[in-house]
Amino acid sequence: MILFDYKSRLHRIAIHLLFWISYFLFWAFLNTVNSKSTFDEVLINGLLFIPVDIFATYFTIFILLPKFLIPKRYLLFAASTVFLALFTIFLNQLIAYFIYIPLYYPELVDKAEFFRFNLFVYLVSTYTVVILAAGIKLTKLWIKEQQAKTKLETQQLQSELNLLKLQINPHFLFNTLNNIDSLIQTNPQRASESLIRLSEILRYVTYDASADFVPVEKEAEYLKSFIDLHSLRLGDKFISFNTNIERSGYSIAPMLLITLVENAIKHCDKRVVTPGIQIQLNVNEHIEFCIINSVPAFPIQTDKAGGMGLSNMLRRLELIYPNRYKYENKIVDKNKYMSVLWIQ
Repeated sequence: MILFDYKSRLHRIAIHLLFWISYFLFWAFLNTVNSKSTFDEVLINGLLFIPVDIFATYFTIFILLPKFLIPKRYLLFAASTVFLALFTIFLNQLIAYFIYIPLYYPELVDKAEFFRFNLFVYLVSTYTVVILAAGIKLTKLWIKEQQAKTKLETQQLQSELNLLKLQINPHFLFNTLNNIDSLIQTNPQRASESLIRLSEILRYVTYDASADFVPVEKEAEYLKSFIDLHSLRLGDKFISFNTNIERSGYSIAPMLLITLVENAIKHCDKRVVTPGIQIQLNVNEHIEFCIINSVPAFPIQTDKAGGMGLSNMLRRLELIYPNRYKYENKIVDKNKYMSVLWIQ
């Protein structure tokens, strides 16, 4: 009946007792306002009828809701609710006719009729608290469902990220190793630098990327290493990567930006005059990551291996930065494609 989890059975009982005491005191106060009776009198009189409210409430939230409403058996739920309402009216009238009137108004015993009562008063008296408790119960169930859904999505994304760490992109690794191998004889210095870059990438995805957030400078270094290794195949000037990090200490979810870089490399036109890809990373009050790449006049077959994919990136953004990010992509200048990601 509450919006948080119980710590123990005793805690559960205490919370429920507090709920009923609070409700009963509030009910007595409202009835005192429109009655000639004192608060104490209303409180004592109400003790006769509160068990009916408690019965109707717990029967609704522990039987009718889980057995009929939640499984979407709406007709059975409606019929059961109507039956319960009629039964509570009957119980209230039993108490009023055989206990309340003889005890507090003995002069009215001979005048009272069992089947003559105020239906509206009985329904409002009992079903105000029933509806309140059912609303709290359904809200709690909805919150738990959303938490479970979010946890499942997070676990799925983490599994995909872990898979990415294990496989990266085999074509990328093979091409990089082949390029380094060809450089060993012709340019050993460049080959050594490339091996260092490759080891930095492997170290980053194995260790640093296990954290929820990393400094944006580390993410930028990872992108730089990734781009440098692709430059062995595409040429040193084909990819232009510039950073403007004005705010130090800014953190970002690891391996979030690499998807856009991979997509740009896969789909760009490799025959254009350099630079074929322009990448800009700005960090001040927010992160702005912009990529502009050339596009071929006709679609080309691209390597689909590796990378988390754009849909995965957007799901991670929705989970990690809800309402704090914006992603846009469009064609510019007819032969260029631009992707822009803002993160607050």
